[in-house]
Amino acid sequence: MQVIAVSVAVGFYGPGWWLKSRITARQGRIEDGFPNALDLLQISVEAGMGFDAALSRVGAELAVICPDISTEFLTVQQEILAGRDRVLAMGDMATRMGIREATSFVNVVAQPMQYFTSLSEALNCHAVEMRVNRELRAQEKANKLPVQKSAVMEFLMLPALFLITLCPIVIRYMDMYAAR
Repeated sequence: MQVIAVSVAVGFYGPGWWLKSRITARQGRIEDGFPNALDLLQISVEAGMGFDAALSRVGAELAVICPDISTEFLTVQQEILAGRDRVLAMGDMATRMGIREATSFVNVVAQPMQYFTSLSEALNCHAVEMRVNRELRAQEKANKLPVQKSAVMEFLMLPALFLITLCPIVIRYMDMYAAR
């Protein structure tokens, strides 16, 4: 009965946990590679490529380094070539990616296309903002490290400290009571 109960619990909760861990890992890979992809896209647009050509080029270039972003960029490009609206296709890409940076990227790209302003300037500003955000996240992780280390050190050092301070007292009492 217990084996069946455990099997049912693992069968019910296991796939959801596995899928959630895969989604989290994919989002982490996308967050790590997205600023670099944006830099490549910005350089391509500044070099004179159109946005669609730059999106295809960056998608092809990132196939080895970050296949998740490459797949998303190439999927968006295929949807655009199939006749879908560019902003809708990119909005779906942001939804599939599931990170804030992708949503803000779609908004940054949609505004210059809608108001006929410079796309390269918008991408440049957004790239600078993403670099600053990446640096702030790194600083935040670095600032959390001493707190995390102190808890580990407490659990590892406290027993040794008790042994060092209490062992001489215990030995004295043992000698004192053993002599009587």
